[in-house]
Amino acid sequence: MKINPISGGAFKSFYSKREQLEKKVQLSADINNKKRKENENNVKKAVLAASLIGAIAPVVVSNVMKGRGAELIDTFKNSSSIKEKAKSIGNIFEVKNFSQILMSTTGGILASVAAGVKTDKNPENKNAKYKEGVFEFLNTMTPTVLVALGESLIGKHEDKLKAAAGKLKDSDNNKIKLMRAGLIIGAVAGGMFVANKTSNKINEECFKKEENEKKREFKISDCFVHLDDLIGLFVLSKSPALNAVANKVQMDKVLPFLYAKTGYEAGTSTKEDFCKKD
Repeated sequence: MKINPISGGAFKSFYSKREQLEKKVQLSADINNKKRKENENNVKKAVLAASLIGAIAPVVVSNVMKGRGAELIDTFKNSSSIKEKAKSIGNIFEVKNFSQILMSTTGGILASVAAGVKTDKNPENKNAKYKEGVFEFLNTMTPTVLVALGESLIGKHEDKLKAAAGKLKDSDNNKIKLMRAGLIIGAVAGGMFVANKTSNKINEECFKKEENEKKREFKISDCFVHLDDLIGLFVLSKSPALNAVANKVQMDKVLPFLYAKTGYEAGTSTKEDFCKKD
């Protein structure tokens, strides 16, 4: 069959234009993916810096005001021991009380969310950062508050034992250890559950519900911020090995970095993190 030259030329022109269109679509997709990845990298860098500064600076300033800065200078001037110098540096980052925990957590999350919102060029991700910020704050502080309250009550109970017996017996010590272990486990597990439920409720009430949105689900990594409490279980255990680990791992000097991690999670959160996956 003989093909009409006009008809054949029309077909060639059609396929040629289709190929050009496909190349343009692919090129546009590649450019968009490149821009998206660049945006994600810029957000991660900005949020990382903000989370570290926001979480660590309040603790360092607090410790310097308490004299740790002068101690650091004196150590470097008068001591040649590397161990003493390292210990003095660690003391600058040490978290010793509830107010420092609150300052570090709040600073890390606020700084990270602000940096994330400022640098993320996708406005649809803004609410996700706020929502994750609410969760991270409650997930850190709720178990911490419960542990602190429980320790206070147990402390009062311990004082009564001392006053009544004059000296604690081994059995009494073991009971207190069991009470503290139960307190830590219950406060961390219960506190995280309450934080998850409460944050989801707050986010539903305060922020726009996205299409196909899901509730914030619990992740194993959410436990990391409570490593100090979990290490505390080692101290209460009868195992010499676990006690040795607890004594060597000085979690109170690592806490600001764990709180920086919670801020980073909030600042880098995206809309997709709160949407159901097909």
